[in-house]
Amino acid sequence: MLKIEKKFQNKISTIYFLPFFPGNLEITQSIIKLLGQIKPSALAITLPFFVKEKWIIAVKNLPKISIVALIYKDKKTEYLIVEPLCPLVETTRYAFLSNTPLFFIDLPKEVPQENLSHSMPLSPYLIKNLGFNKYVESTLSFFEEFITEREKYIAEKICEISQKYSSVAVILPFYQVKGVIKALELTSGLLYLPKNIPKEIEIFSLHPKSIREILSEPGYFQSVYEKNRKRLMEEENFYLDRITIFEEIFERARQKYYKETGTELSPKDLQVFGQFLRNLLLIKGQYIPDLYTLLLAVRGIGGDELSFWFWEIATFYEFQEKAVSPFPLINLSPEDLNLPSKRLRLFRKIKSLRSSLRFLKRFTTREERKLFKKGFSGKVICSFPPEDVVVETFGRKIMEKGLKVITENLRKVEPFIASLKDGLDLRETIRKWIFEETPYVKEDPHSRAKAGSVVIIFEKDPDPVTGREKYPWNFTWHGEHHQESDMAFYATDPKENVVGPGIAKAKYGGFMLTYPPMRVYDIWEDPYFDIAKDKAERLLLAGIDYSLEKYVVYVAKSPPTKFAKHFASAQGKKIIFLPIGSFSKNFLEKIRIFHVLEGHYVRKYAHKYINK
Repeated sequence: MLKIEKKFQNKISTIYFLPFFPGNLEITQSIIKLLGQIKPSALAITLPFFVKEKWIIAVKNLPKISIVALIYKDKKTEYLIVEPLCPLVETTRYAFLSNTPLFFIDLPKEVPQENLSHSMPLSPYLIKNLGFNKYVESTLSFFEEFITEREKYIAEKICEISQKYSSVAVILPFYQVKGVIKALELTSGLLYLPKNIPKEIEIFSLHPKSIREILSEPGYFQSVYEKNRKRLMEEENFYLDRITIFEEIFERARQKYYKETGTELSPKDLQVFGQFLRNLLLIKGQYIPDLYTLLLAVRGIGGDELSFWFWEIATFYEFQEKAVSPFPLINLSPEDLNLPSKRLRLFRKIKSLRSSLRFLKRFTTREERKLFKKGFSGKVICSFPPEDVVVETFGRKIMEKGLKVITENLRKVEPFIASLKDGLDLRETIRKWIFEETPYVKEDPHSRAKAGSVVIIFEKDPDPVTGREKYPWNFTWHGEHHQESDMAFYATDPKENVVGPGIAKAKYGGFMLTYPPMRVYDIWEDPYFDIAKDKAERLLLAGIDYSLEKYVVYVAKSPPTKFAKHFASAQGKKIIFLPIGSFSKNFLEKIRIFHVLEGHYVRKYAHKYINK
């Protein structure tokens, strides 16, 4: 804020200049707080006098966002967005609340200076640390002083108002401040008449789709501000923080993403997100992230699906849907308003129309699910064959990957002397060529090693920290033919999620596969494995004990316990550990979800209720 005391015809008047950038959270809330502190006798905003009537009507229609359209004789149209976070809108609302006279002191925008209106040399987020006055002083140093007819007209109108009122608060763009202050020294009492007055002025209600694209701040910000306006004016030390609001959006997007996909972001994902966002800010030279930068960072950890939900929540303005507007609807794009814009394509995974029609029966009502749940006893159960194929294929792929690790560890590399053995090792040859100029050859172990069991732990149960049991269903079932393995697992209770007649859905916490089938006794009832400290270790001990081969592949977040290693060593076996983070998270989440059918006859119609 700049404060100037000027003498007008033997009368000293105080002029407060409150500069702004178009629609900004930090600036708008600073202006509304300052107006409450200085309590000016009059308010002046940089809008032409001929929009006053329609502008006031549109502002009174808030919180529903409107558009004031100025239609000129040459058929060109100028649009004014009446949104909560516009400083001119907030000043108008303050004038209504405080019964302060409001003046419109601008000329139509005849000279194209709009490139300056969006020039923001310093991030307004600095207001949090610098304060509004120091921020204004620092920002104005980046703008040059220039005077056009608009600056002269504004200065003359300020002089006219100051003759009647002891203090005037002037709300104007940053790029005009220096020119207007200079023009105040040159005032002559003459007023310039506008040359280009619009032929028509109309009010429209903004389409919800346009709200997501053309607002100065995202719709979520506008909603939060609208809810907290009263508190901002009443409490001196209360401020809305941009980072906090973005964190709220991220948390809501994360919850929605988990609900839709079943994928939960890990602490490691959040760490990667922070590092990626920091690097993006350094590359772009930004002090604080904008919505576009955050969408890129979010897509880096959750793909297009998470990025979509972040955008969906961030751009939603809740008040536009609730009230019925008396004005006609208008749909505008950033190009219609000459706004700078960036495009980001998000490809969500959607089902085709034909697929949806084919599985129409699976969309069951709550009442139907309650009846299905009552009829599901769980006494005679079987699996859904397509899911068995996926799990068995994945188990064999894990075996191959684990054995490849063993092969790599046993490989020998030595200088070429007399035999090429299993071929030239290019990597080692290039690495040492400068010093030795000797080719290296490799000798791969012709091992017939096999893995007899695979153990995959998605989550330990009970939880090591809280002790809460999340996966209460402990079960063992046998393969139905020689190509299937025996399986033991712990999972969520399928009776709690019945999705069709005789069809229930559950989620693995961890499982063990062992080959060949039809050999495994119920490991959850077998007292031999009571020495395990938790369910994950019990599965691993069972996998070791039932393995007919030397190797057991173990996939989890953390390596096997020392006790499990000793248990394997005592039987002459070895555990191959693979971090679960080395596998696709989305694919793992798909494997975790499985269905339980109440009898083989259910397989005839299960595909109508199970979407795979």
